[in-house]
Amino acid sequence: MQLPPKQTPTESSTNSSFCASTLARICRFPFHLITKITQKLLGPVKRISRRSQNRSPTCAFKIIWISALLVGEIFIFYYAMRKCSWPYNPHWDTSLADPFRIALIADPQIIDSYSYGRTGILQRVSEIYPDMYMRKNWINLQNIFDPDAIIFLGDLMDGGREWDDDKWEDELFRYRHLFLPKKPTRTPIYYLVGNHDIGFGDNVILRAYERFRKVFGKTNYNVVLGNHSIVVVDTVTLSGSNESLKEEGINLIKRLENDSSNNLPRILMTHIPLYRPPNTDCGPLRQNGHYINQGAGYQYQNLVTESLSNFILNSINPILIFSGDDHDYCEIRHERESKVIEISVNSFSFAMGVKRPGFLLLSLYNPTNSSTSLDDIKNNQSTFAYTQCLLPNQIRIYLWYGVLVITTLSCIFSHTFVKIRRSTEMLPVWLRYQQKKRWILFNSQFWKTAGKDIVSIASVALVTYLICWIWFLVG
Repeated sequence: MQLPPKQTPTESSTNSSFCASTLARICRFPFHLITKITQKLLGPVKRISRRSQNRSPTCAFKIIWISALLVGEIFIFYYAMRKCSWPYNPHWDTSLADPFRIALIADPQIIDSYSYGRTGILQRVSEIYPDMYMRKNWINLQNIFDPDAIIFLGDLMDGGREWDDDKWEDELFRYRHLFLPKKPTRTPIYYLVGNHDIGFGDNVILRAYERFRKVFGKTNYNVVLGNHSIVVVDTVTLSGSNESLKEEGINLIKRLENDSSNNLPRILMTHIPLYRPPNTDCGPLRQNGHYINQGAGYQYQNLVTESLSNFILNSINPILIFSGDDHDYCEIRHERESKVIEISVNSFSFAMGVKRPGFLLLSLYNPTNSSTSLDDIKNNQSTFAYTQCLLPNQIRIYLWYGVLVITTLSCIFSHTFVKIRRSTEMLPVWLRYQQKKRWILFNSQFWKTAGKDIVSIASVALVTYLICWIWFLVG
């Protein structure tokens, strides 16, 4: 008997049996063990997540405020100074002599009740904050640059000409405390008189003029610094018609004109900028506008008259001119044979209408007393170098603080809102319904919780702020 042929398994039957066996293995896999292991591993992560959601951002904002105040009150002022350095001419041979270094400060014009007519707390705030701004920069200037001499270009006080003697003494005490010299015996300080100190022209107030001279010295003088003749001319009184007030200045100018024995390079210092043609461009470093044009008003005049300017320039023949009064930087060249540069220096105060106050660093190098220095100047081997130094934008710092205040309040209120909202979800249904009928912002618990966090942050910020101020007040 013949047996039937043996059948070989088809491809489809093989695949179906393989799938069945695989499914059986999967069903036997211990998924319940994997689930338990996963729950144990993720348990701590979930607990940490819940804790972080319930944790108040108070600690983080304390750190943020401490950092922000240290930067805004100390480090940004230090950084602004460090960005500046003493100017230097590569042609100078410092093996013969070191440059003589002078810091020029214009128009500190400390705010008083005359400035804005304010009273009470608003007036005190108007005085304190510009004072602290200048105090910080004054201390950093002395500590970082250690100048050989300092020259104030006038307008020391805003209402100096307006006050009686008692009030002026009070403002003088404030000014001296503000600009307390670090090395009074080693670093001489020289002063120019400004129209805010004594008035201007024919309206100069004699009482104010005499007390300024009594405290700060003559308003017209000549001093040798770094083998240069620094000529200080009182253009405030020279702009008037009072011959007795003008006599000192005219005598100085004529004496220098006729002095052939002193061939030191001359640098002119004047509070009021000298005359220039209308719309003379002040250069790219000016912040507001492009030029200083002639103008006049109560106790001020923008420029010295053309005739007086020519008289001063022709008689003194300076190699460089510095002025103040305008509050903004301006650099021009007077159209003369030697193309003399005049620089109006920024105000030192942020309350004088410029975003970035500043000062100027001047390096003088003239190792000999011979007349060759004048020849060197004509050959473009200058005996001086200068640079403008800008100070921080104080208004921008205050705006940053404002943004941080809004951010802090928003985060604290949002966190408190979410926290109370979650706490109501844990209540019984009937009580939860009653709570939902009341808006959370009208809940006393909301304001108590948020207020506690805000007071905690504000206390730390206030202490940090006071420490920053004390640092400079006693510095």
